[in-house]
Amino acid sequence: MATTFQLEMDLESMSKSQQAIANYVAGALQHIPYCTEEDIAYAVGVSTATVSRFWRAIGYPNLKAFKKHLLQNEHATPARKMKRILSKVEHEEADIVTEMMAIASANAEETSKRVEREQFEQAVEAIDRANTLFVFGAGASVCLTELLRFRMNRLGVRVIVMAGSGSELLESLAQAGTGDTVLMFGFVRRSPELTVLLEQSREAGYMTVLVTDLLVSDMLSQTDIVLQLDRGELEGFHSMTAPVALIDALTVGLTKRRGREALDKLDKLHALRKQYAAHLPK
Repeated sequence: MATTFQLEMDLESMSKSQQAIANYVAGALQHIPYCTEEDIAYAVGVSTATVSRFWRAIGYPNLKAFKKHLLQNEHATPARKMKRILSKVEHEEADIVTEMMAIASANAEETSKRVEREQFEQAVEAIDRANTLFVFGAGASVCLTELLRFRMNRLGVRVIVMAGSGSELLESLAQAGTGDTVLMFGFVRRSPELTVLLEQSREAGYMTVLVTDLLVSDMLSQTDIVLQLDRGELEGFHSMTAPVALIDALTVGLTKRRGREALDKLDKLHALRKQYAAHLPK
């Protein structure tokens, strides 16, 4: 299948070596203009000849042409992404709300195609069976971790939101073990924190669930359950519509799985609201 990564890639036709190069390049775009093919080959662990052939596989005659593309597109900086959106609504008659809703709708529709239903059901089961659900997200994904915590707590799931960066992550990671599930939001590229979470899972024995917009990454094979979604083009404005919709789907899926138990939790919440409405107005 094809995906946008500064270009169109046919992942099914790529070799494992080419996919490894693609993953490296995706995570090091800001460094590529200063790299030689020998540098990339050394970093990925492939031959220089394999790297040379890679550029043709993704639509460029050579590394020089790819570097030119990166420089012209300013490495997909936040300002560049916003400029792409503004270019669509710069004329006076433009309806910004309609444009943004159309983008969000397209992301959601593509996500519906990408999410493998078997993986989704496994994710719901992993959350249901978890002694504790640990949730990780960094940057803009922090809002997703809080939403997931809010939704799952209502259904009786014990949730711990992990620190988004640095060694503080280890404070909660030290508590995760067999019988637990760690759900990670990992977008754009692999971070050091995601690497630690995946590596530690082998030693600690917890289940891992990765929610990602990456279609090429070694994380996909290292994670127990993968939920792939669409947040827009790499160089475009990244919407959180699809991740939020996926969280809602997980919530409904867990409610369905737990049945009466989940509904009783929600009924209890409603009863408490009525009982203490005078003291704690909504």
